[in-house]
Amino acid sequence: MRRLFYILVVFALLPLTLAAREYADTAIFQGINLKLDLGNSAFEPLRSRGKIQSYEMALNTDIMHRFFPTLEMGYAQAELSAASGNFIGYGGFARVGLDLSALKKRRSMNMLLVGLRIGTAMQGCSTKDVIIGNSYWGYSTINYVDRFRADAWGEITAGVQVQVYKNFHMGWYIRYKILFSRGRTGALTAYYIPGYGYKQDTAFSFNYYIGFKL
Repeated sequence: MRRLFYILVVFALLPLTLAAREYADTAIFQGINLKLDLGNSAFEPLRSRGKIQSYEMALNTDIMHRFFPTLEMGYAQAELSAASGNFIGYGGFARVGLDLSALKKRRSMNMLLVGLRIGTAMQGCSTKDVIIGNSYWGYSTINYVDRFRADAWGEITAGVQVQVYKNFHMGWYIRYKILFSRGRTGALTAYYIPGYGYKQDTAFSFNYYIGFKL
């Protein structure tokens, strides 16, 4: 077991070792990028059947212009009114992961990025006026109010970053998401998960952002 652990550590450090040899004359730390999402905040209300608001920002560390450990954080809320019931949810989310520059020329802020993320969201949610029953026994409504829900998922990302002016840049991400938590919280299934989207096994999303290198 210990030998297997050492092998995994070697494979994990190998990319960093090769990059260090390639960029021996380059400082390891190249700055921090702050990014503010515009696309998801603008497009989410347009494509949603309910009232969706989502806001997010990201920080990543530039290591030798090749590796970018990333932290993304945000907040979202959702409301949906339907004949079968009304859903209200709100909460925060976070993603952590790593981006890799896929271009050979890595001395500029223009990049093609591929990466992985692990995401989690925590929200309070309520479903009201849920109709239960049948035509023989009759119908009634029940409420599930102020329930807490936690979800987790993984992402594969691809994106482009382009320098606009000096330390300012802009770009976009496409995300393919796989939901890990697919069960209910009690009898409540979330209509919308902050940072993930509509509750389904897999999902795609799009981010368009502006950024500044600190």
